Amino acid sequence: MLVAGLCASLPAGAQDSGDVARLSRLVEAQQAQIARLEARLAALEGAPATTTSAARQSAQATPSQRTPAPLGQSLPSDAHPPSLDARLARIEQAQKENVHVDWSKGTPEFTSGDGRLSFRPRGRILLDWGSTTGSTVAARNLTATQARSLRLGFEGSVGKHLSYLLEGDFADNEIAIKSAYLAWTTRVMGQQAEFALGNRLNDRGLDGSSGTISVPFLERNVVGAGIIPVRGFFGLGAAARLYGDGWHVGVQVSGDDINNPGTAGDGLTIGARAHWNPVKTARWILHLGTWAFHERLASDVSRPTRSIAIGGFFNDNLRVAPGTFREAREGDGYGVELGTFHKSVWAYGEYGARRLENAAGAATGQSAWAVQGGWFVTGETPPYLTRGGVWSRPRVLRPFTSGGGGAIELAARYEAIDFSDNPTAGRGTAATFGINWYLNNFVRLQLNAIDWAVTNPTPATIGEDRGQTVIGRVQVAF
Repeated sequence: MLVAGLCASLPAGAQDSGDVARLSRLVEAQQAQIARLEARLAALEGAPATTTSAARQSAQATPSQRTPAPLGQSLPSDAHPPSLDARLARIEQAQKENVHVDWSKGTPEFTSGDGRLSFRPRGRILLDWGSTTGSTVAARNLTATQARSLRLGFEGSVGKHLSYLLEGDFADNEIAIKSAYLAWTTRVMGQQAEFALGNRLNDRGLDGSSGTISVPFLERNVVGAGIIPVRGFFGLGAAARLYGDGWHVGVQVSGDDINNPGTAGDGLTIGARAHWNPVKTARWILHLGTWAFHERLASDVSRPTRSIAIGGFFNDNLRVAPGTFREAREGDGYGVELGTFHKSVWAYGEYGARRLENAAGAATGQSAWAVQGGWFVTGETPPYLTRGGVWSRPRVLRPFTSGGGGAIELAARYEAIDFSDNPTAGRGTAATFGINWYLNNFVRLQLNAIDWAVTNPTPATIGEDRGQTVIGRVQVAF
């Protein structure tokens, strides 16, 4: 009986050994699955929370839709909770659908989880204080404050190619629409191309193509401000630009500014600009540029030339007189640019000229030039963008708002503009020394000291007048 019992137990023992092996393999598979799930949970827990508290409160306040459960899928109970895989999949899907918020540009930029939609408010606050002294014309010696620009708008994108921008501005006691356009970005011949419809800033010179918040001085130089079409810095129409590695080419066809009154037909302006960086290394950048425009003026144009603020925009009594040139019908302008950037130092010069012709065939010429340079004492690189050849804003190494000293830039400029080919127009020069203190990437304090000279052939101010102006500005741009 003992022998028979032992013989009978041998197969059972072998069977138990096989079960143990299967159980071991099952445990190992479960451990591997748990490890994978833990990795997914760790990835989810490590990702930054992107849903704002307002969005969470809104989600809690909004009741879920009252829809029946799919057939064969009931609500989970405490006794039968959903699987860990299902719970993780639900968390990951919710993470994808969250709105991502980026504060790197100064205001929150909201982007959908799939990256196809974005929206960001933008704006600027430019407040000036200025004082002019030394003029022989008493009305020019004044001290005043001014809101140089109070601008608010928004920008965003829809899908991978379409973007939009809209801004309104209060400046010089007037409210006006500035940028207002749609843009489509794609690739042409292997290069990035952009096509835009709407009201857009000119592509005309290094200063003229850059915003006021980006140029190194309080105002653009006299080439950017004075050698300009009648329609001004903006024009409602179509523009196309092609960007390469260190170069770009752009063309623009437009009518009058979007704020132009509808009492006469628009004029027509065709403009083009190209820039090239033949040297572009980690230490050196060389900038070459050229631009031109042709304009056909509308019949209601009475002042084809702008008066130019030579000693600060706040002082309307101190300007280069535009003169009178009656019945102007068309004009042509062109300019050249040369600049260099090395580590924390920059320098460049611009020249521009314009010719106006009236219905009787008479013509008048205008010209302007400027040379300027600067140095970031605190080591920042000049905020020049090789994409488009324009000014941007510097990346402050040690922001004042984070306990550092901010960025300090010293800059100097000499400029001259001459409208005097027209006997009733004037000319002027200005030497400017500027200090810029960037508290962070969005806040800048500026101080410009200007020694100016102006000659206007008008009865009140015949002959040359000289003086000095000091202007300070607080700028917040986001």
